[in-house]
Amino acid sequence: MIEIRSAFVSAGVMPVAAMLNGVTFRLPAGRRLFRPFARAPWFGAAEAGTPGHLRWLGGEFVCLPFGVGGPLEEVAAEWRDCPVEAVNEPPHGPAADEAWSVVARGPDSVRLALDYPSGHPIRRLERRITAAADGPRLDIELIVESRVPTRTSLGLHPILDLAVPDASLAVEARFGFGLTYPARVPGEGMATAIGRSFEQLCAVPAAGGGLLDLSRLPLGPPMEDVVQLCGVEGPVEIRSASLGAGLRIDWDRTLLPSCQLWISDRALKAPPWNGRYRGLGIEPIASAFDFANACAVAANPIAARGVNTAVAVTPDAPLHIRYRLEAFEM
Repeated sequence: MIEIRSAFVSAGVMPVAAMLNGVTFRLPAGRRLFRPFARAPWFGAAEAGTPGHLRWLGGEFVCLPFGVGGPLEEVAAEWRDCPVEAVNEPPHGPAADEAWSVVARGPDSVRLALDYPSGHPIRRLERRITAAADGPRLDIELIVESRVPTRTSLGLHPILDLAVPDASLAVEARFGFGLTYPARVPGEGMATAIGRSFEQLCAVPAAGGGLLDLSRLPLGPPMEDVVQLCGVEGPVEIRSASLGAGLRIDWDRTLLPSCQLWISDRALKAPPWNGRYRGLGIEPIASAFDFANACAVAANPIAARGVNTAVAVTPDAPLHIRYRLEAFEM
């Protein structure tokens, strides 16, 4: 684990997936400590063969290509012509599975890089993480270099801790339109209706009819669900009433125009989950949900509504994505 710190934030960065873990913000007014990110109960102890990011699940990491894919049930009609059953191998791409190399490091910053396999259209990723000197904030930059002109899904993957009192996390987001998952979410505990649209997080179509308020989490019962907010119009803020603090996630929305919310609250029963994991993914993406790259780069219902589900990269124009994870007092 590589440690970086400033007067306002300390963080560990792991070589596997270049994953942020053990992030602590020191809030300026009360000098209180705020630790908003999830950490898996099995941290580092999952069985051999478990994807890299899943062995250490929590914090924040990069996914390229974004998504997992795989067999699905009850696929919504408008998605049936898309390759939704294709698979990304490894899940969320090499970025989320392999060990990155440290390029440079200092007391408050670190640069890591990952070379992609020789036959892959992506050549190299570089990730730069800095603990801000002027406030409780992490400034992050991702640089994507390609071998050939290509389009790919891409996502950032912060996961917040859901082991908090019911309805004590407020999720604030402005977006063009929202979509519930257009198939049955694998596992148990899907609470939203399949393949429906919505305009506000406080009024999301529910599986049994009526509406769910996903702007106040956790809901209480075990839950495994996914929604995508398309055409996000500003930073996403998560406010914790029980901790008196919040986290603002701000990123380049011209490149990553959507945000996927992954609500994983004790509903996954297979190992290593075992009904224990409590996390809320707030995931800036250019993707079609967590479907495989083949679906994201193909014609799909989200792209048809004018929201990009992939980014374009060329050898002469590396992609630069800058984003911030900033804590604040309430």
